Amino acid sequence: MNLVLDLSFAGFAAVVDGADNDLATDWRSPGARYDDVGDWIEGLLRQAGGAFSELDSIAVGVGPGSFTGIRIAMAFAQGLALPRNLPLYGFNSFAPLLLSCESKLGDRHIAVIPSNAGRFYASSDLHETGVMAGTEELLRLANPETTLIIPARVTQVEALLTGFSDVHIIEGKVNATRLAKHARESNFDALRPHYLQLSAAETKIT
Repeated sequence: MNLVLDLSFAGFAAVVDGADNDLATDWRSPGARYDDVGDWIEGLLRQAGGAFSELDSIAVGVGPGSFTGIRIAMAFAQGLALPRNLPLYGFNSFAPLLLSCESKLGDRHIAVIPSNAGRFYASSDLHETGVMAGTEELLRLANPETTLIIPARVTQVEALLTGFSDVHIIEGKVNATRLAKHARESNFDALRPHYLQLSAAETKIT
């Protein structure tokens, strides 16, 4: 059994088998607390008919996105994988969006994750950590050939929705099997987070 975990914006966790068949998945709305992440994942493993002792590998989202969510996910994944010598794979926050979009209307797909102060993390590439962009910058990319992919319909993205003719909202519909396969094949470091900006605590320190 293989665990996939991403808390960079909304919460997503999945258990897939060795053939990348989806055994169990769960999705939590943006802003959810994760102080119960251990119980959450244990319940998901039970739903899949397994336990922590039966894990063969772990794939974890390394950002960009929520500082707290990324840290919790990575610490939890490392705490499971390292003592057991399990393979630990990383993937960026855009991979769950880009790999789960079923829209065929646009030739170009842009995955966008809300940040703060009207800014967004954005990328069209599964293998890059993306850029920070404002609403006007992203709207300049809007055209009939471009599909906007967002994790959920939240207040922060409302200003973008009118500019793109094709919008794909993922919410709980993450393709866990494609994500698990991509994580194994990507070169993302699962031990180093990708924030793109300093956290509030780090800003005060510096």
